[in-house]
Amino acid sequence: MLYWTQSMDDDHVRKRLVRRRSMKKKRLSAILLTVVLVAALCSCGKEEKPKDTEVSESTQGPADTSGEALFGEFEAETIDGESVTQDIFGQSKLTMVNIWGTFCGPCIQEMPELGEISRSYDTGEFQMIGLISDVMEPQDADAKEIIDSTQADYVHLIASPDLQRNILSRVSVVPTTVFVDADGNQVGEAYAGSRSKEDWTGIIEELRGEVQ
Repeated sequence: MLYWTQSMDDDHVRKRLVRRRSMKKKRLSAILLTVVLVAALCSCGKEEKPKDTEVSESTQGPADTSGEALFGEFEAETIDGESVTQDIFGQSKLTMVNIWGTFCGPCIQEMPELGEISRSYDTGEFQMIGLISDVMEPQDADAKEIIDSTQADYVHLIASPDLQRNILSRVSVVPTTVFVDADGNQVGEAYAGSRSKEDWTGIIEELRGEVQ
């Protein structure tokens, strides 16, 4: 009888331990899910290759390289198939390059306001350029639909081999935004994640003062 009672007690203890471990696992899963959701609100892991490849989950932007010619010499095409080089930066005193992906919700959500910002400046003073990280061929239907629906009617470059090597290899999260002067040298810091129109306008005005 004593043996039976002790066995029952042992069984009860084991069940309590199992329940506690299960509850701890559930709490940990809930915490991890919350962290992932918060990170996803402002940025996405960048697809390093076209859309059907593995996505990097890093949430770090590029290191601070202010004053460096980030893009170097390059040849690329716009989403419409027009050829461009690094000379495109010479068209304006300050260029904002917004690196985005067709898979990225936060990227797409901020594009309507980026379009509004772009239209509010004279291009000789400030211009905006989009760089689509996961599109390597012009006339991509998904990218064009996003651009049209968000009225982000500024120039969008596709990920040419030169741009993949010179700039996209340094970027692990989209959207990432950098600013360059007319010579293609970085102005200020790199910005990982999306921002409001008000925030971007404040940043732009501050950086414009550095290139006048």
